[in-house]
Amino acid sequence: MATYPYGQAPSPKLIAAGLAPASYDQPAATLPSRTSSQSAITKSHSIVPQSSSVPPWWNQPLEQELQSSPHALLPSPESLSLPSAKKPWPWYDTPLGVLGIGVVATGVTFAFDHGINQYAETHISYNVRKHIALNFADVITDSAAIFAGTTWFQSPWASAKLAHTSSVALTAAAATTVEVFALKYAFGRTRPSGPNSNSMSFHPFSSRYTLFDTSFIFRGGTGNTASFPSGHTAIAFALITPYAQNYHLPWLYSLPVLVGISRIIAVNGHWASDVVAGGFVGWLTADLTNRLFPNSNYGFMLFGDGVGFYGKF
Repeated sequence: MATYPYGQAPSPKLIAAGLAPASYDQPAATLPSRTSSQSAITKSHSIVPQSSSVPPWWNQPLEQELQSSPHALLPSPESLSLPSAKKPWPWYDTPLGVLGIGVVATGVTFAFDHGINQYAETHISYNVRKHIALNFADVITDSAAIFAGTTWFQSPWASAKLAHTSSVALTAAAATTVEVFALKYAFGRTRPSGPNSNSMSFHPFSSRYTLFDTSFIFRGGTGNTASFPSGHTAIAFALITPYAQNYHLPWLYSLPVLVGISRIIAVNGHWASDVVAGGFVGWLTADLTNRLFPNSNYGFMLFGDGVGFYGKF
């Protein structure tokens, strides 16, 4: 027997053939009224109640987006593509690029060495060059070394970032010291000793120069060390660069720059090209150490039950 839900009346032919009842058992009042030929099941309704309380712009953003771009909700092909490889460093930020810039800058400064030294010798007083400029470089370099040496320890109350940065600084300073000694011995450049000094006097691989100055420890010791490159400037850059990079403090570079300037004007100091070369040697060594050992951390461990040594590279 055919049934007709939702209040639809059977046709007279079906009633005469006995295929449909003449009336419903369910009261008509309980049946939903049929206002169109579309089934109530297939008729679409908005999920948002159609009342005056709903603002007219409720469904407009999504409808406008779908109308403007039917595939707006689909992921774009770019988002489904594989991630591209990292862009390479620019040439001036690579070790070879920095080394090349340093060599060119040092070579260019060679042409101004004599003029800069002559100006410092004749326009800056001897007392400033002897007492202020000479000691300023020692104070900055020694202070940086002391700071790094006292902050590389491990303890429950120590900063892991600071301990790592200090370990990088000490490693770079140690490597820079070896590099400076090797370069001094290889070039054997004579230090400036007056306004008429010869800036192109070299004695490569000569035993006439000592590796480091011992006059500040032993009375009568010699300070006759080679000039190229500036050890104070190189070590100052090596110690300070990791802090400037890891803590994003570019103003810290002013400290080793001032060290280099003080070494140019100091008595028995350096040629300008010595300072430029020392700055690049120290900075490049610290930069490479910071990149090659991003997770390095070593130093003394200070705990309540004892002291030990910790190292990780």
